[in-house]
Amino acid sequence: MVRINLLPVREIRHRLKARKEIIIFAICFICFLGVLALFSGQQSGETDKLQKELVGVKAKIALHEKTLARMKKLEQDKALLETQIGIIDKLKVESSLTVRVLDEVARIIPNQRMWLSSLAQQGSSLKLSGMALDNLTIAGFMEDLKQSPYIKSVTLANASLKAYAGRDLKSFSLSCTVGMPDKEQVTE
Repeated sequence: MVRINLLPVREIRHRLKARKEIIIFAICFICFLGVLALFSGQQSGETDKLQKELVGVKAKIALHEKTLARMKKLEQDKALLETQIGIIDKLKVESSLTVRVLDEVARIIPNQRMWLSSLAQQGSSLKLSGMALDNLTIAGFMEDLKQSPYIKSVTLANASLKAYAGRDLKSFSLSCTVGMPDKEQVTE
């Protein structure tokens, strides 16, 4: 005899299979959401950690900015002091130069044959004027001045005959350029 099963077995199997697939899909989806939640929690923790580090770094930057501002101020003060020291050194050299030039002129001048009536120094320019017995004395004095390490050049501005105390004497004017000698030229 033939048995006919009127129950929809295939359909029931199909539904059961579909239900299993939906349940598996739902379980996979829930697991996926769980993994996402874990990952999100981990990322949130990492973000919080990085935020704290950022706050710490900003605090360090603020501290270093104060230090940098102090360093810039110190550098400006240092530059100002170096400028002032440079000016002081220049003044020392210039005042020393004047003293040395006067000493050289006083040492070189032949006292028995010539005398100076004026001596003026302005910067690196020195002007001398005076009286001498003859032209040879003036020429010798000029040559001696040229030998000085502090006097760079000597030029005769003018020379003329002038009567003084009943004698004919030579009146002269010299222009000189003065400066500090090189280290090897100075012998003290």
